[in-house]
Amino acid sequence: MNLREKYRPKTLTDLVGCTDFVKSASGWDIDSCPSNILLVGPPGVGKTSAAMALARDLQGEYFDPMNFRVSNASDERGIDSVRELKRISRQKGLGVSRRIEFLDEFESFTAPAQKALRQIMEESHSSCIFILAANDIGPIHSAIRDRCLTFFFNPIDYRDTDRLEHIVDAEGMPHQWKDMLPNLIKFTNGSLRQAIDILDSLPKEGDALQESIKRDTQYLNKAALNLMGSDFPMVTAYLKQALESGNSRFGVLKGLRFRAKPLMESEEDWHNFMLTYGEFVMLATHWPDDDESFVEYFIAKMKKNMEK
Repeated sequence: MNLREKYRPKTLTDLVGCTDFVKSASGWDIDSCPSNILLVGPPGVGKTSAAMALARDLQGEYFDPMNFRVSNASDERGIDSVRELKRISRQKGLGVSRRIEFLDEFESFTAPAQKALRQIMEESHSSCIFILAANDIGPIHSAIRDRCLTFFFNPIDYRDTDRLEHIVDAEGMPHQWKDMLPNLIKFTNGSLRQAIDILDSLPKEGDALQESIKRDTQYLNKAALNLMGSDFPMVTAYLKQALESGNSRFGVLKGLRFRAKPLMESEEDWHNFMLTYGEFVMLATHWPDDDESFVEYFIAKMKKNMEK
């Protein structure tokens, strides 16, 4: 089992960085819980963990795949998947009064599918709780948003290292790694999931974490510098190296944005950069894992926008 799953929060009190959600959800039981909940935030900030922790707290000993069903909307985003939801949402839970349907990456749902889901939400509130998770609220239809209690999840603060310190101790990692944890959180842009994945990927050697952060930071710094010189082949090469080191696509894009902004000479350059950035942040979580052309597409579009 990887460390991400091994240390995934089991209860609401285990969650990190989503105080408003925990405060509200702690007062719910299976009957008083809102029928429709929307969790919004960038990848790796705990939306899936929050949904699972809430389901465990609400369903107790009856928490299982029959009562808590997970669907990834980026894979099942059409009207056919909604028809299946309609059938399942009308069924009573096993041992509990309400089942829970968790729809991850909900912004990928097509417009017709969202329209159909809206009606299902209205008809099944007594038998089913819908928890929707999205990286971006923009593509979600206003009729869906109006029916949901919405919580926004933010990246964790770089000083919030308690969970990572616990993992370092529990896994027998070098003690000196603790001094690098604030830098690790900064490097991952506050993604606890990515920070744990990086810890999991490294040999348990004294300077391994420091060298990993240093190396990957250099890749992104060099990518930003070459972007300013319009050397797009070198930008591509450095971004690929950053990805090959285990960083997520979202993390690499955000890291490039952070480093490029101070170097931009004009508002027009920054505007053109952000046009591409915004488009590909949306694509980052939906791009097939086995398709390595993401960086090439990103740079090709970046070049086109910046050369206008």
